Amino acid sequence: MAQVSLKNIVKKFGDVVAVKDVNLEIRDKEFLVLVGPSGCGKTTTLRMVAGLEEPSSGEIFIGDRMVVGVPPKDRNIAMVFQNYALYPHMTVYENMAFGLKLRRYTKKEIEQRVNEAATILNIEKYLKRKPKELSGGQRQRVAVGRSIVRKPMVFLFDEPLSNLDAKFRVQMRAELSKLHDKLQTTMIYVTHDQTEAMSLGDRIVVMKDGLIQQIADPITLYDQPTNKFVAGFIGSPPMNFMTGKIVRKNGSCYFNNAAFMLKITDDMKNKIAPYAGKDVVFGVRPEDIYDKLFATIKPPEHTIIAQVEVVEPMGSETFLYLKKNDCSFVAKVGAHNKPQVNQNMELIFDMKKIHFFDAVTEETIV
Repeated sequence: MAQVSLKNIVKKFGDVVAVKDVNLEIRDKEFLVLVGPSGCGKTTTLRMVAGLEEPSSGEIFIGDRMVVGVPPKDRNIAMVFQNYALYPHMTVYENMAFGLKLRRYTKKEIEQRVNEAATILNIEKYLKRKPKELSGGQRQRVAVGRSIVRKPMVFLFDEPLSNLDAKFRVQMRAELSKLHDKLQTTMIYVTHDQTEAMSLGDRIVVMKDGLIQQIADPITLYDQPTNKFVAGFIGSPPMNFMTGKIVRKNGSCYFNNAAFMLKITDDMKNKIAPYAGKDVVFGVRPEDIYDKLFATIKPPEHTIIAQVEVVEPMGSETFLYLKKNDCSFVAKVGAHNKPQVNQNMELIFDMKKIHFFDAVTEETIV
C-alpha cells in the first residue's frame, strides 16, 4: 500500500513558519494535487515528503512506515523536478538507467525496465540521443521515465510542466493522466496553475500562507468553495466579488450595493436572512452572467444594465469587462456576443449559482 499520511506537520525557517499544522491523508493510487500561490507552502510540503526538508515537528508516513529522519534514497519515492535535472553528457538511455546502476541492478534488469518505461512514454526512438537533441516535452518525458524505471511507491512532481509552452503543457497533462491510469501508483503533484490542478487531480489541496484551505475533488471545489480565497483561486477568469448589504423587502431578501439590487432565491433566503442589514461579499462567476438577448429565462429582479469597457474575443467565447457605477466585473459569454466598447447592455445574473461570504471572516455563507 502506498498511502501517504502527514500528521500535524510544521516547518519553520528561522522565525518564518512556512507550513502550519498540515494534516493530510493521501490515498493509495490517488493523484493528489497541491495548488496555491507562490509562498503558500506547497513545494515545502512536497519536499518534506521527499526527505529533502525535515519537518520542524509532526510525522510523515509512507505506507505504514514513519519516514521522518529517513534519507530520501531509502523512502522508495521518485521525484520529477521543474528543470528536468538530466545529465547533458549522457544519452536518454543512460539517464534513465543511471539510478538503477547505482543500486547495482543487473544489466538485463536495467535494459528491461528502461525499454518498458520508454514504451509507456513513447520515447523508444530517442534512447540514443542526448538531452540537447530533444524538445522540452521530450526531455520532460525522459525525466518522468527515469522515475518510472525505479518502480517507486510514490511519485512526486514539483511543477514539472512550468517550463513548457502552452501547447506542450496541454499535451503533457494528458500524458500524465494516462500514465497514472497505466501505473496505478500514488502521485503527488505541485502546481500554481489551477487549470492544471483541475484537469489532473482526483482531489485537490488548496493552500495559502502555509495552511490548507480546502481538500476536495475538482467539481466540489468549483461549486462549493469553503471560503472567498478558494472561490477566487479556482476558476478562470476568477470569480467576481462585490461588497454590499442584505436587505429585506416584502418578505424577500435582496443583495444591494451602489450599483444594483438583486433578489436572492428562496432556497438561499434562510441562510442569508440572519445577515440582514450587514455587509456581505457577493460572488458570481463570469460564466454565470448572461447576455439578456440570448438568455432563455429573463427575470427582471436578476437583470442589470452595465457599460462594456473591454471586449476580449477568445475564439469559442468572449470575455466582457463591464462597469456599473463604481462596480467592475467580468462576464464570459458566447463567441457570438460582440458588443461595442462603451455600449450599455442588459445582463442576467444566475442567482442559483451565486455565493455569499462573510465580510469579516471571508468564510462561505451559502
